[in-house]
Amino acid sequence: MFIQAALTTAMDTIPDCIAAGYVDMETGMLLGTSIADPDSADALDALAIAVANLFQGRGVGAFEALLRQAGAEETENPGFGEIAVFSKDRLNIFLRTRDYPDHVVCYICRNSANVGLALTKTHLSLGPVAAAV
Repeated sequence: MFIQAALTTAMDTIPDCIAAGYVDMETGMLLGTSIADPDSADALDALAIAVANLFQGRGVGAFEALLRQAGAEETENPGFGEIAVFSKDRLNIFLRTRDYPDHVVCYICRNSANVGLALTKTHLSLGPVAAAV
């Protein structure tokens, strides 16, 4: 399955999902997209550039180091695996893939989405999406 088809399939199961993207953090490139709302195309482009900073920026790195020192984070698999960001009218979910730690799947949902269900469905979609790369 191609990455775009995998993202489209995932979007169909995630409540109020309007866009999805697959980002390579090393290059900042979108490797695949699926967009239900044309206005979200620009948002995905901006997210692709920002996602590396979100996961690997100095502030997040310092926070992760504090968690490791406190014993609250595994040393074998460092780094956040998931970040959810709420904005005025959107829920943005970012999931780091297990097989490719420098790759992140981004989902943009309307703020009307059931957050618990959206998080659960995005987790369930991660395997098939990563396998499509």
